[in-house]
Parts: sequence; structure tokens; C-alpha cells
Amino acid sequence: MKKIYSILILLILFVGNLSAQKNSDKTVTKDGKKFYLHIVSKGETIYGISKDYNIPPRDIVMENPKAMEGISSGDTLRIPLATTISKPIVDTAADRISGKYIYHKVVAKETLYSLAKQYKVSIGALDSLNPDIKIKGLQVGQNLKIPAQSTTVASVTPQPKLSPVTPTPPIPKKDSVKTSQAYQNLVSHQHIDTVKTVINKPITTPPPFQPNVPATPIAAVDKSKLLSRYNVALIMPFTSENADTLHINRLLEGTEQLPLYTQISTEFYQGTMIALDSLAKQGIRVNLHLYNISSSSDTSAFRLDSILKAPSFANTNLIIGPPSTGQFRQVARYAAQHNIPIVSPIVADNSILQNNPYASKVTPTSMTEVEKMADYVASHYSKCNVLLLHHRDNIDETYYENFKKRYNADMSVYSEKDTVTAVDYSDNLEILGKKINEDKNNIIVAPYQQASFVAKLVNKLANSKYADHDSIVLFGMHSWLNNDNLDMDNLDTLDFHFPSNDYVNYTDSCAKGFIRTYRYDYYTEPSSFAMQGFDISYYYVRLLGKYGTALQDHLSDYKYNGIHTSFDLHRSGDTSGYDNKAIYILEYRNYAIIKGTQ
Repeated sequence: MKKIYSILILLILFVGNLSAQKNSDKTVTKDGKKFYLHIVSKGETIYGISKDYNIPPRDIVMENPKAMEGISSGDTLRIPLATTISKPIVDTAADRISGKYIYHKVVAKETLYSLAKQYKVSIGALDSLNPDIKIKGLQVGQNLKIPAQSTTVASVTPQPKLSPVTPTPPIPKKDSVKTSQAYQNLVSHQHIDTVKTVINKPITTPPPFQPNVPATPIAAVDKSKLLSRYNVALIMPFTSENADTLHINRLLEGTEQLPLYTQISTEFYQGTMIALDSLAKQGIRVNLHLYNISSSSDTSAFRLDSILKAPSFANTNLIIGPPSTGQFRQVARYAAQHNIPIVSPIVADNSILQNNPYASKVTPTSMTEVEKMADYVASHYSKCNVLLLHHRDNIDETYYENFKKRYNADMSVYSEKDTVTAVDYSDNLEILGKKINEDKNNIIVAPYQQASFVAKLVNKLANSKYADHDSIVLFGMHSWLNNDNLDMDNLDTLDFHFPSNDYVNYTDSCAKGFIRTYRYDYYTEPSSFAMQGFDISYYYVRLLGKYGTALQDHLSDYKYNGIHTSFDLHRSGDTSGYDNKAIYILEYRNYAIIKGTQ
């Protein structure tokens, strides 16, 4: 099964690389930021385009939110230019003799995109070595300096750097007949219910990945609850409703694409497999059962019903998924009836936990984010000028009320008086401006998520006279980073802080170890979904190995900081399931996300 899903992810890469067509290199400027305008060719994917322009896929999605719903041939995407580039390399005679660079004379109809494809380099590399491109554009007759493939110089993006890793082995040549048959075997099943036994196979290159795990808290272990092997069910929409009509040759030609849900589910599964391989080395043995469901609500209930009626499903010891609210509720009812722990990997709504002590969820609510933000401001900035913005017409006013209530409660614990000042919002910022203190740091808290209001507030504040004092620290919500109308330059200007459950420290040895292993196993970079798959599976299955079928009684005993997701679970009510309260306070600085002092 692992090989089949490796095939799926490779197909995604093939689709993005085998059908490239001529694209526009026109640049535009919006709100002070420069973008390439990329015209999508048949069969291209966000992942493939991000590699061509040497930027993270999330940067493309952030500028083009509709791309999350899929892209089609002829669509125009805004591709942000890297904010910093590597220093241009001087063209010397020694360079020409060394063979480190090759030189190309531009002819009519050539584009940066076509040249990058021709020479297998990124557009960022061409920009870095030929700075005139950004000034004059690509000109017929222009001589371009191009790095040889072995010494490609890529533009530097404002992302955390990864440490050097063992070179990825070449992808073996595929047997097209076997590949086609493997894929057909996958999509021809309505459900994937074959038991997958995790085998403790050695990984020779890179070294085996083992996370750094803090000491497990002392708790009584009922050995009668322990098993020699556990059954774990992963329920995901691995293939869409029309999967039976997909064909390998069409995927390779670029006339068809794998559905977005399939990509996400596959990446989550791959992260899960790395976690289970690591746990197998610790003696925790698992049979992983995969269940394919529909992403459509019209057919999902029927498919789930047939899965739950299978007699063997009652022997499950842990259920992960399904990802959507309605599907999760249906399976969670079954889990409660059969005393099976079930975890929601995505849904943030606490209602899925009500009256179900066997349910838990990984994604904290927005209200939890607001409360943790209040705790952070109270503990770090109580001596500053704390201004809580009040927008009376905003649908998120409940966040304002809860921040104020939580902040005041915190201050009473510290035996301090209330130091927060409520400020009514006005479009001209006049009321806010009168409250800004030039002699102190001004902490402006705006716990709102309404996209239009947030964009207006941030853009006005960043371009106002108040931003010139460099004394403003703006606290907002995690969702702001996905606001298409926000200028990221403005967030950087305002020293933007926000609460979040997910954070990847790329300098951490665990993160680097996971990335090395993922690259080696799957020939590509891990996405956030792959990291989530690892963290969720590692956390829950490790507790399953320690406490056995009594897992659910010990979820509050163990906190865990994963490579992407952290866990601090608490019951949401006496008869309800567990909510995740683990929150980081992150800072957007110099176009990168860093973790604040906790």
C-alpha cells in the first residue's frame, strides 16, 4: 500500500513537470509588491509551479486563494517575487573556464519560464544572476548567465533554512504496466479495508528518524489493557467520486489531475507511515486499516454506513478521521457506542465533542486562540499601553468580550489592576490615535476575523503617521495570513503577532530528521498535511502503546510539541470529549514566521 501511495505523489509531480507550456513573464505591482503573472498551462499544479518559481506553495495560495479550489488551464496566477535575492555573481573569465555557468543568447518568443524549463533551473536563479531582467525585462539578443545544473544558484526566500541532507536517490524508472495496474487496484475499491501491518524495516539512508520525546508523566498502567498489536483506522477521502474514470496516461499527459482531497489525504497518510515506522522501532505494533470515503456529502453517509457495519470494524482501537464535520459526527456516534477513541484531525468546532467522552480534536477553536492571546499579552505586556480595539458592527464582537474578560482575570491573578484600554474603531483612526502613547510600547489588540474589516484596519494603520513611531505591536488572528486583501509588508511594519497551533522550527533536529526521512521515502518535500499526519499519529499511537485500550483516560496526562502540531488536551465538559488547548504566539518578522517568547 505504501508503494501505491508513493506512486500517487509521484504522479502529482509528473503532472506538474511533463506538460509545461509557454507562460507569461509580465510583472505587475500591487500595493508596492511585485508579481509575475503566470498563465496556467494544461496539467500544471500549484506544487509544480511553486518549484518553477522557487517559492513555497503556500505563498502562491496566499496571493491566489481561489487556487485552493483547483486551477485550470488559462487561469492567471499572481506569483510573488522573492523579497531578497542572492547576491549577483560577477561574470569573470574564470567562471567561463570553470564550467560553472553557461551562457544563452535570447531569441524571439523565448520567456523566462521556457528558459527555466530548458535549463532545469528556477526563475529565481535566472533573476539572481541577471539583475537587468527585473529592470528591463527579457530582451531579444540579451546574453543570460545560467548556472550549470550541478551548481544552480537559487534565489533566497524568506523562509527558515533547512540543514543539508543526504542527497535523494534517483527515482527508479517505472514499469508503466505495473504502475497502471497498481493505480487501478487502488481506485477500483469503494473502500480500502485491507489490513496494513507496519513492518520494522531498517532505513539505511538517511538515519532512522526518532523524535525527541519528553519523559512520560508517571501514571498507573493497567497491564490488562495492553495488547501486543493495535488496530488503527484512518478514514480519509483518498479518491474522489470520479476516480474510476481517471487513467494513468491522461494523468501523465496532463489532461487530468488528481483531486485536491486525494493529494491532502495521501500526504497525511505518508506522514502517518513515518510515525508508525518510528513507533515500531519502540516496540509498538500496529495494523493500519485504510478506509476510502467520498468527499461529497451526497454519497459519504452511505459509504460510511457500510464501513461501520463491517463486523471487523468493532475491533478498532483508535479511529483517525474523517476530516469533515458531518462525516466525523456519524463515525463518532459509532465510536461512543463501542468505546473506541476517535480523533478529528481538522475540525475546530467543539460541538463534535458534546456528550461523547471518546472523541477528541486536534485543532483549537478561535476562542481558545483569543484566550491564549490574552494570557500572553497579560504576562508579557501588562506594563505597556494595551489598547483593545472595539468594532461594534463586527460579527466577531464575542472575541472582543472574551479577550477583555480573560485579560482582566489574568491581571487579578497577578494582583495588578486592569491595564487594558477599550478603544472604539473609526475609519479615520482618530480615536485610536488619541490613545497611542509615544513614551511606551503600544500593544493594539484586534481579535477579529472578518476579512474586509481586517484588511481595512491593517492597511490604514500601517500607512498612518502612528506607524512611524516603531512602537506598535499588533495582535490579531491566525486567519489574517490567508487574507488576500492584506499587504504582507504592512503586517511586517506593524510587528504582527498572532496565536496558532501549528509551527515548524526548521532548525530543530526532529523537524530536520522528519524532512530527511520524508524526502528519502517519497522523493519530495513534506507538506503541512504530511507533518500533521506524523504528529497526530505519533501522539495518539504512542499513548495507545503505553496505556492500551485505556488511552482515552490518559489524554490529559501527556503534553507533546510535535514538528508541526502541539497537544495539550483537556475535557470540554464532564460528559464530553477532549479539546486541544496548545497554542503558540507567533510573530511575522522580516517576511518570516518566528515563535515568540512563551
